[in-house]
Formats: sequence, structure tokens, C-alpha cells
Amino acid sequence: MLLYFSKDFKTQVYGIVRNNLRPIVWFFVISIGAFVLYHIMGFKGVSIPVAPVSIVGVALAIFLGFRNSSAYDRWWEARKIWGGIVNASRTWAMEVTSFADSEQINDELREERKRFVYRHLAWINALRMRLRRQMDYEVLDVFLTPDERAKVRTFKNVPAQIVNMQSKKLQFIYRKGYINDFSRIELNSQLREFYELQGKAERIKNTVFPYYYNYFTRLFLQLFLLILPFSLLEQMYWEVIPLSAAISFVFHILDKSGAITEEPFENRASDTPMSTLCKSIEIDLRQILDEEDIPEPHPIQFTHYNAAFQD
Repeated sequence: MLLYFSKDFKTQVYGIVRNNLRPIVWFFVISIGAFVLYHIMGFKGVSIPVAPVSIVGVALAIFLGFRNSSAYDRWWEARKIWGGIVNASRTWAMEVTSFADSEQINDELREERKRFVYRHLAWINALRMRLRRQMDYEVLDVFLTPDERAKVRTFKNVPAQIVNMQSKKLQFIYRKGYINDFSRIELNSQLREFYELQGKAERIKNTVFPYYYNYFTRLFLQLFLLILPFSLLEQMYWEVIPLSAAISFVFHILDKSGAITEEPFENRASDTPMSTLCKSIEIDLRQILDEEDIPEPHPIQFTHYNAAFQD
């Protein structure tokens, strides 16, 4: 998640130009080419009436605005899902560590409580890695027993099966009499909520914008950027070069921001900071267990252009 750009204006401008250098160069090349053809070489036929180009620009702005609005909805839903995971995780740890009376507590129960919390930490990290398609089982090994480590390596959908493991262990402690019917129902309800949150995140990850919508939006954008400077030739002289390039850059950024925002789980600076949230959940849950060796929060990172973000 991007926290802020560089606080130095020159660095901001340099970073924006550097990351969009190729399209900026093309915008100036097209604008200069149109200027040379019309004003220098005298090919007056290359000029295009401004009215139809303006209509295309307005229609394109509506298309881009709708897409960006839909993309932001996806991004915000992803953030709400992970906000729900944070809240549900704290509730899970609270209920797990208080599901038995004090006279029932023994070493086995203490270990089972810890294992329930640790398996949940494995679940949130497995979900994070599944959404980013970069599964690293060594990250999960820290939270799992040796038998569980071997099992998760056989699963196709690791986070879903970890929740299933939690359900089976919940049935185990119920049969041993550590929890009553009410506690079992409450904890099973929490497991169902984890499934629902995972399913919502997977829906965003696996549902893409309709191909034809993206294709034709991009096609119309490229056509508009190509003909834009030719519609300004009659009204302007050399000013057509910077003005046309500036307008083209605005439309390019609108398109680029929408394309990036519609995929909130790709581990970019603008995406949902799942690593940071997972670490925050781990800190909260291990403190609920009264552990002393608590990890530090996930650090803020900086890009080459001094922009701060959390992944």
C-alpha cells in the first residue's frame, strides 16, 4: 500500500517521468510529427476537425471513468476483506484462549490452544501467498507441527485445507470434553467466516474484467492519442507539442491507474498490504497467547524514488 510519494517535488517529477518514459516519448514524437507535417512541410490535409475528436475524447473519458470506478470498487472490497480477516482473527484467538474453564486447563489444553492460534497464522499467510501465487512452504513451517508440514505440501488449496484441519482438531477437543456444544458452535461459526472471507478474496483474484471491454477501451484510447495532435494544428503553432503531449499523458495515467487498481493482490505498492496485515495479526495473536518473543511490525519500505509503501 502506497503511503506517500517522495516529499521532494523534484524526486516526484523524476519518478513519474522515469516510470512513464516510453509513452511520454511517444506522445512528443507524435506531436512533433504532426507539427512538422502541417506547419513546416505544409501538408494541410493532415489537419482533423476538432469537434469529432472532442466527442471521442468525452466518450473515452466516460469509459475510463467507469472502469476506474469499478477498479476502485475491487480495490476497496479487497481492503475490506482483509480488514474482516484482521477482526475475525482477533476474535478467533480470544475465543480459542477462553473456551475452557480454569479448572480444566492442563498442559495438553494449553498446547492445543497454541496450535489453534498458530494454525490460523499459517492460514492467513497461506492465503496471502495463494492470492499472490507465490507459495513458500517454509513460511508456513514456522506455525505448523512436523505432521502438519507434510500434509500442507500435498494440498492444492492450502488455506482452505488448513481451515479444514482446524475443524477436525475442534472436533477432537470437543470429544475430549474440553469445550461444550455452545463453544463448538461459536468456533465453527468463526471457521465458516474464514471460508467466506477467503472465497471473497479468491473471487476478486479470479474474476477479470471482460476482455472485450479492456480491449476496445485500450484500442479507442490509442486511436484518440494518435489523432489528438492533428485536431489542434489549426488553432495552435508550436504550442500543440506540449499541450497535446500533456493531454495524452493525462489519458494514459487514467488508463494505467485503472489497470493497476483492478488487481489488488499483485504485491505492488498500490495493492492491499497483505504482508503488513499478516504481521500485525501475528503480533496481536501472539500477545493474546502471552508470548514474550513478539516480532516487530512489518517495516515501511522505500522505492528508488523515495516513495514509502508497505507490502
